[in-house]
This record gives sequence, structure tokens and C-alpha cells, in this order.
Amino acid sequence: MQTLDFLLTSDPIPSEEPEWNSEFGAETVFWGVVRGTEAGKPITGINYTAYPSMAEEKLREIGNEAGKIFCPHRAQIIHRTGMVYAAEPSVVIRIGCARSREAFEISRWYLDKLKRVVPIWKDVVPKGNHS
Repeated sequence: MQTLDFLLTSDPIPSEEPEWNSEFGAETVFWGVVRGTEAGKPITGINYTAYPSMAEEKLREIGNEAGKIFCPHRAQIIHRTGMVYAAEPSVVIRIGCARSREAFEISRWYLDKLKRVVPIWKDVVPKGNHS
């Protein structure tokens, strides 16, 4: 069995330690941080927009798919909306499962699905511009 918690928020993502679970021997945390450059040019940050109800629906589908593909796990995804400045995190993916190899694989899989399927868009803000 797997669980997936998903949160879209305009608030900064807190840097919290995971809640340890004796059922899982591996905990991974992936931080996606806005780089200071895009296509080789300096940027101020990225303005993220989303279609929240559709994003939640897609994430439910992705969570159900993950439950059929992977070992039992817990997943938490937090994605920012609004302006996220360079050097700030825009997404965090936390995975808890029995083994480290699977935890890394599951984390990468969720990140790929998040980027390809979930209706979250980014608008790069060039350096010197502020939103």
C-alpha cells in the first residue's frame, strides 16, 4: 500500500525533518531549487501557476499508478505557486519505503510524472524584473 500527500502552496516550503517510521528503512528528500540562470541567462526567479483541482486529480491518478508499480511507500509532494526567487526551493518530494534503491527510484518517478502530467506551469522572470 502507498500513500501520497500533495500540497500546492504560495508559502515558502519549510525545511523539516521527516517523521521517522519503523516500517520504512529508507527516507529520501529531493529539493528542487530555482537556479539563477535559465538557458544560460541570469534570472530573478520563476513564477509558477497551476490549475489546483486538476493538479490534485492528476496526482491522485499518479498515486494510484505508483501503488501498482512500486513497493509500499509513503510520498509527500509540496510544490510552490507564485513567484519563487533564485536559490529558493520550488518543490520537495519526500519518499519513505523499505529500501534505499526503491526510495530513489520512486522519487525520480514522481518528479518525472510531476513535470510531465501535472498542470503546473512556469514563467521565467529575467534578471532585473520582479513579479
